[in-house]
Amino acid sequence: MWRIRLQRSEFPSQRTVSRPLLAFAFAFFASLASSFAHGDLHEAIDAVTQVIAKAPGDAALLLRRAELHRMHGAWPAAEADYAEARRLKPDMEVVTLGLAQMRLAQGREKDALKLLDAFLVKRPEHADARALRAGMLEKRGDWKKADADLAAAVASSPEPHHATARAQLLERHGQPAAAARCLDEASRAHGRVPVLEQQALAIEERAGLTDAALRRLDDLTAREPRPDIWLTRKAKLLEKAGRAPEARDAWRRAAAAFEKVPADKRASKANRQLAAEIEAARPAAPAP
Repeated sequence: MWRIRLQRSEFPSQRTVSRPLLAFAFAFFASLASSFAHGDLHEAIDAVTQVIAKAPGDAALLLRRAELHRMHGAWPAAEADYAEARRLKPDMEVVTLGLAQMRLAQGREKDALKLLDAFLVKRPEHADARALRAGMLEKRGDWKKADADLAAAVASSPEPHHATARAQLLERHGQPAAAARCLDEASRAHGRVPVLEQQALAIEERAGLTDAALRRLDDLTAREPRPDIWLTRKAKLLEKAGRAPEARDAWRRAAAAFEKVPADKRASKANRQLAAEIEAARPAAPAP
């Protein structure tokens, strides 16, 4: 069990903390708290309470404790701390976001949406709040407004999970080409993010966008250090599309590329499975 000892100096005063620093601290502390077990949350709450006893007028500390109470499901205690933080520092907008998250957890979705709307009027660039509202809007049946929120989240944040969330939304609502395009745009904006490119490939494969997926596979084959992996995937896709001659050629190229993999790397379980897969396909793909 983690032992958390917090010194007063670890928490900047609300009189000196800047908005970016407060936003970062809010997100970091909430993320940290969400990973705690209930016993650890009790310890964290006790630790922050001890610091608050020495600085009862610190709104930032009260906000932190409110978040811990919210994560723990102690709604009345969280409500009281949010209210006190807001009384001490009325312009601390993240209190509204915390309350919105709590209302959502309580099942009070209409109230949560009103709070998020109010928060985003003042903080339209807040990507996580946009993403939270997008989920609620989609649930209410307004996926196009949800998409607009996620597009804004992608534009204002370098985090790839926002692009992934938007692509998933678009795919769910029958827009696979737009979903793949969204991932490509996000990848280019951040200097190429392989995980986003591979997610786009998976969307194209699922949607039957064979030509687009093949172009992407050719690009990955040319750029990535293990062309055998992408050639194997290309061969499978071609087989599924009924393009047997092209599939046979892809299998032969995959086998040739695998031969160039260093012997010490071939011993891994994944590479042994890949080798077996390629070998099993080769009899069905004899040289013309």
